[in-house]
Amino acid sequence: MIPSLLFFVAQIALMASSQAQTGQAIAVRPPLTFGSPMPIPDIEQWPRGAAPDFKDQSKTFLISFWSSAITPARESLTQLSKFADEYRDQGLIIVGVTEEPAGGILPLLDSPKYKEGIRFAIGCDPDRTTYRQFMSESWQNSLPTAFLARAGKIVWIGNPRDLKDVLTAVFSGKWTPEGRKEMYEQGAAATKRFMEFEKNLNILIDRRQWDAALKVITEMEKDTNKSLAREGRLLRVSILQQSGKTSEALELCDSLVTNSNDWEVASEVAKMLASPLFPKPDLARATIAALRAISLSKKQEALAYVALAEVQMRAGQRDLAIRTFEKSLTLAVSSEIDFIQDRLAEVRTPTSVQTPTSNPATP
Repeated sequence: MIPSLLFFVAQIALMASSQAQTGQAIAVRPPLTFGSPMPIPDIEQWPRGAAPDFKDQSKTFLISFWSSAITPARESLTQLSKFADEYRDQGLIIVGVTEEPAGGILPLLDSPKYKEGIRFAIGCDPDRTTYRQFMSESWQNSLPTAFLARAGKIVWIGNPRDLKDVLTAVFSGKWTPEGRKEMYEQGAAATKRFMEFEKNLNILIDRRQWDAALKVITEMEKDTNKSLAREGRLLRVSILQQSGKTSEALELCDSLVTNSNDWEVASEVAKMLASPLFPKPDLARATIAALRAISLSKKQEALAYVALAEVQMRAGQRDLAIRTFEKSLTLAVSSEIDFIQDRLAEVRTPTSVQTPTSNPATP
């Protein structure tokens, strides 16, 4: 199966923005987009709060999809509570939606951090009816994703971390959708293409049809969305390695690290080289990739240091990895802190130590 591709999901909107500014045509549009009528959520389980009147067009609704199993999605809840407090008197109603059953998230909702930290309604959608109404119809597949609606119309779709400026503009009367809708639709169309590529690749990988899988990768690499094309190049490493072409996979890793000026590409290569994808990894290569990521980021990106720490862990250098994770925390932005802290807690347990295979460099 294909590894999780959060790098692609995180980059897609940025690349869509670039294409929108250059006037590139959008071949298809999602059924649910800016200006679409807001679907009426079909939710029966409310472990926190109660169902609002979703038909009240005098209210502004923010429907945010999340999961307790995904750290950024889980941590978005406390930030949404701040927005709920700030804009409640101006008519903002926030609803968090998860496909988990009520019984599965009650321990989280009753925990010290979230019992007082979530100050809006939480609905459960175990049959995914509401997910299909919003996420599927808008071609979204990453969590968290939020939908903002005013007067019964969708005015914005995106990651809750980007909401501050959006809400400020909306409630000050300065919100204008010009350009934003096209940017979103570019991203949604690229995400839909990615989902199709991923579906086809998973089938071919399960069948071990490597040549056919590489042909799909070639189509990805030709995609007009630069982020999707770049993801294809990273996926080629995985396919080559899984098909037994380790030498070619390593040569491609070298090329990606050497020829790219993108720290995130170098970081992803480092993490792949240090992952179980390579049972006998070349940790010297992985270290070079991680150090290149740190250098390209001008030593300012927490996740570049996380990549190096993962290489150090694969080499059995737990104490060194802990120091590198601690360094990454000093650079982390709010959306990265909880993820890094969770990983650091895992690393500090003796069971997370791996058998040394080399001695990676320090940053």
